Amino acid sequence: MHNPNNVQVGSQVRFLNTVGGGRVARITADTAWVEDADGFEIPTPLKDCVVVEAGDTFIPEIRPPKIIQEKLRQGRTEPAAPAPSEVRRPVAPAPRPARPLRAGEDELTVQLAFLPQDRAKLGLTNYEAYLVNYSGFTLYYVYLSAVGTGYKVRSTGTIEPHGDAFLEEFAPADLNDLEQLAIQILPFHDGGITKLQNPLSVRLKLDVTKFFKLHSFRPNDYFTDDALMLPIVERGAEQAQPEVDASALASALQTKKEDKKPAPKAAPSAPRRDEPLVVDLHASEILETTAGMSSADIHDYQRDYFHRTMQEHIRERGRKIVFIHGKGDGVLRASIERELRRKYPTCRFQDASFQEYGYGATQVTIG
Repeated sequence: MHNPNNVQVGSQVRFLNTVGGGRVARITADTAWVEDADGFEIPTPLKDCVVVEAGDTFIPEIRPPKIIQEKLRQGRTEPAAPAPSEVRRPVAPAPRPARPLRAGEDELTVQLAFLPQDRAKLGLTNYEAYLVNYSGFTLYYVYLSAVGTGYKVRSTGTIEPHGDAFLEEFAPADLNDLEQLAIQILPFHDGGITKLQNPLSVRLKLDVTKFFKLHSFRPNDYFTDDALMLPIVERGAEQAQPEVDASALASALQTKKEDKKPAPKAAPSAPRRDEPLVVDLHASEILETTAGMSSADIHDYQRDYFHRTMQEHIRERGRKIVFIHGKGDGVLRASIERELRRKYPTCRFQDASFQEYGYGATQVTIG
């Protein structure tokens, strides 16, 4: 029985690829019979059911293709914009005039914040993203998301001391584009003389499942509403997955390209035998730099890294390996599946757990 999400009789589930869900009344083979609110039993593959806790919601139905969306949009009138009094914005201190930094204000602290527009409808409502500056520095910032082997700029701007910046509003279905984020920060102070601050570049991997759980959004000391707060820099120390390289950032600002040979990162330490080995194939995880490499070169390196991992564990029957390749355009995923069928026919593979890894991961079982 193929039951990747550990669905049991009596579990409350939501459907992965469509709106709906209910209580599992019975299970036959790979099918769960889900009883909805009206008492009807809906046969659904176990792999398409996700167990949820009380109060949790899930991703809405898949949006139609762009052409269909345009036709639907033409057939209905756009809703009127809410009155200014109805638009919720965080309560932030008013900008202060320039002055010398006080004790403690010269330690940079920055957090990334996410707020649901309707906390009672997690998974259905839109979310807002903010960058919060707790220090006495003014910040230039760039907010980016990974696309394939590169990064796309989503927002740029300046944040006043002890202020914030609204980055974007996004729908739950857009969360897959935010799994890999990067934030670049250049702090400075125009109210006096301070020590020179290095530019920072911080990468972080977003756990998208937190956006569908009530307990992820908590009271905080900045917003009046509950928020999901992620530390980026804490008292001058980079948080999440730091990648601080002042010379590289300065070079990027001057639009200069350096021809550097990539250096492979150390392989991840092996987990216990009863735990799956997780291998992240994103270029930013297995290469120190991609400067001077084409998309084809990076793809070949990722594929070779996959083969090295498989060869290292090919004799460990029953070993589970999760390869994180990302959603992207599906090229790397298709390449991995092709290599598994051609060179590792005794190994089984399937989509990895959505709850643990989101979209864009394949689990291989050595056979």
